[in-house]
Amino acid sequence: MHIDSRIRLKEKLVKILDYITEYSLYGLIYFIPISKAAIEIFFVLAFVAFILKKAINPDFKFLRSRANFFLLLFIVFSALSLFNSGPYLIKGFKALFFKWLEYIIIFLMIQDTVRNYKRARICLFILLGVSLLTGIDAFSQRFFGIEFLRQKSMIAVGSEPGLYAVTASFNHYNNFGAYLALVVFPAMGLLFSRQKGLYKVPAALLVILLIACLLLTFSRGSWLGFIGALVLMLVLSHRFGFLNIIFGTICVFLLFLLFSSSLEARARLIFQIGGDASRFAIWRGAWLMIKETPFLGKGLGTFMDYFPKYAPNLGVQYAHNCYLQIWAETGIFSLIGFLLFVSSILYEGIKKFRQNNDFVLLGLICGVFAFLIHSFFDTHFYSLQLAVLFWVSLGLICTKKTLTLK
Repeated sequence: MHIDSRIRLKEKLVKILDYITEYSLYGLIYFIPISKAAIEIFFVLAFVAFILKKAINPDFKFLRSRANFFLLLFIVFSALSLFNSGPYLIKGFKALFFKWLEYIIIFLMIQDTVRNYKRARICLFILLGVSLLTGIDAFSQRFFGIEFLRQKSMIAVGSEPGLYAVTASFNHYNNFGAYLALVVFPAMGLLFSRQKGLYKVPAALLVILLIACLLLTFSRGSWLGFIGALVLMLVLSHRFGFLNIIFGTICVFLLFLLFSSSLEARARLIFQIGGDASRFAIWRGAWLMIKETPFLGKGLGTFMDYFPKYAPNLGVQYAHNCYLQIWAETGIFSLIGFLLFVSSILYEGIKKFRQNNDFVLLGLICGVFAFLIHSFFDTHFYSLQLAVLFWVSLGLICTKKTLTLK
């Protein structure tokens, strides 16, 4: 009897800790576009409960996957790059343990905790529900001059006179654009799923709202990511009606760019090298850094410290290309490990979609794909809010559960 009571107590404690992890992750997802401080608080709560749960019940079966093997390679070579950090070793340790490993732990906690249909559905609705709030917030900013979540004003766009972009609660319109380009696709997947339900009309309105906000960000990288991900949906989908809708969405999006003078002016800069001269100069500086230490990089978290040496006229900068920055900081093997990790998750997700035609899963895949495209032109892996969104989305794909509503 004494042994049985201990077993029951252990099971009850594990269940309580599991619930704390679950609801902390819900809170983390909700606050992604709203509060960095809240993200950190909910991460700590989830992490402590997760560690205690695993200490009591050490079940790590969720780690057995090819993707996680590639993730381990990425972590190992990122850690090895610290040998090249020189005077910035402490900074490199902080980047490893308090940035990248934090994101990776969120990814692993999602895999372990979101393990059934009910939890996956809750994550989806929180993600889309807060995107609705953020979209309304952006329209408030557009029409009243200030958004209500963080009291931010619109931001002037580049050198275009009189052109202002919505940011909602984000610090920059490019960050908001990256957020929208990812979350709009799960909403589209919900809209186009086979299942019938009252959520179809709200999903359609949400998709329209998010696409309108995406246009108002004037974020060219987000536009490219959005269009590229729509094309991926076209390639992967086998439903004729769905294909027509996606093709129509692309056409409408492009027509907006062509017939709106402000949008057209912003889009035109994509094809003008002069319009992005500073970004190309930053890439040249990053490439010079890569050529000096191509295998282990200059050290994790040190890009901005070393960059002025290779482009002295530009000052301290991010690479504005996440892949170049990973390569420059941690070397080619780390970059290959990261790319194989992400590719493996997307490949397995596509295989799962082809088995069950789960369009919400396809939406998550395409949203991540849009994010990866935009990350070629910006610094999204190094933004707390966007990095958390990215790793949460990867975790949801990895659960391999049916996210389509029943």
